[in-house]
Amino acid sequence: MIERLKIRDATESILDHDAARVISHHDADGITAAGILCHTLYRLGKRFHATIISQLDRGFADRLNADHHEGVLTVFCDMGSGHPDVITEVAGDVLVIDHHTPTGDLACPHVNPHLVGIDGAFELSASGTVYAVAKGISSENIDLSGLAIAGAIGDKQLMIGANADILADGVQNRIISVKKGIRIGDGDMSDILEQNIDIYLDITGDAAKVSEFLGEVGVSGRLSELSEPHLRKLATALALKLLQRSSPDVIENLIGDVYTLHCEVIPNVDDFISCLHACARLNDTALALALCLRDPAGVSYARRAVVDYQSTLVREMKAAESGIMHGNHIKYLVLDDAEGTGIIASTVTGFLYPDQPCIVLNNSDGKIKISARGTKHLVASGLDLAEVLRIASESVGGRGGGHSIASGAAIPKGAADAFISTADSLVGAQLGGEPQ
Repeated sequence: MIERLKIRDATESILDHDAARVISHHDADGITAAGILCHTLYRLGKRFHATIISQLDRGFADRLNADHHEGVLTVFCDMGSGHPDVITEVAGDVLVIDHHTPTGDLACPHVNPHLVGIDGAFELSASGTVYAVAKGISSENIDLSGLAIAGAIGDKQLMIGANADILADGVQNRIISVKKGIRIGDGDMSDILEQNIDIYLDITGDAAKVSEFLGEVGVSGRLSELSEPHLRKLATALALKLLQRSSPDVIENLIGDVYTLHCEVIPNVDDFISCLHACARLNDTALALALCLRDPAGVSYARRAVVDYQSTLVREMKAAESGIMHGNHIKYLVLDDAEGTGIIASTVTGFLYPDQPCIVLNNSDGKIKISARGTKHLVASGLDLAEVLRIASESVGGRGGGHSIASGAAIPKGAADAFISTADSLVGAQLGGEPQ
């Protein structure tokens, strides 16, 4: 399926320039996308300057233009398809490689799975799209397939369609290996269950309860060292806990294929993704990109960052639970200067209230930043959060978009109530008008 992508203009544009300015998004998918492109440019002997940002807007475009040099190609990864007005303002030659739903037309070369009938929300991420371009430039770039799979998993995508094509490249060339297991990373079981918000249980954040749970199950030590019978016993116990209140998505994702990336400095894909997320959210995007460029020097620091970041997220999630508000068709939270609002939204809709999408509004930097998350079941029922956030944010003078299952927005201070009212109504209309 990945061969459907129209990459010729993109590959020619990269080959025709001696240097590139790489701009990408500050999540695992965006950072791995930047990593793949930087590897490709380096192997071509081309100069590059990479910057990881949280949001693309006119202000950033103005700063980019002030630093523009003639003959340098500006490449936007994991962003740009939904910002044609901003992209047209960028000086010089531009290339967009993205997987978000396009809004409007771009005059520059533009690679996006949605343009060729591939679902960018589930079947191909930004890193996978950049990988297709890199492989189109040289088959030697197949070793970057592990980064593409990490980006896809970081974006909660499925190994179907074009992602399956990339996975096949990795497995066939021994870049990636796959085995069945519990998909929560590796490490001491007590630490994982106490600190890891990716599996948010009623015992998360409570060392005594975690110890009691593991004692009842009869397992201890590192996850990767558990025997097959103990692994099955733990998986069953975790699944039973999740069945009490979690979405089917979460339960399906808990037990399945565990990927080992043989070319990366952190081989376990879930641990790798956790490190990228933590470094990005702690504003150390240089370290996150260095991990993707296979520099082992920062691995120990990145692993410590994960512990600090996950602990912060668990504390914030515990504190936020009592503040969850119930709309007719949504759950929502209003926070101040919170970390990881997308993860908090995912946790609410994944582990606490799976029957409705969750929208988190975060008062930060003089505006309200918004993250919204749904589930595959809700999307199958008609939910499209990209449309909800685009319309609701524009109605109050803001801007938003993304994917059907996960989207973001930014709106002015004081617009929260109007935004929530509009978003709630839009979700209700998409899901049939009845509270879920």
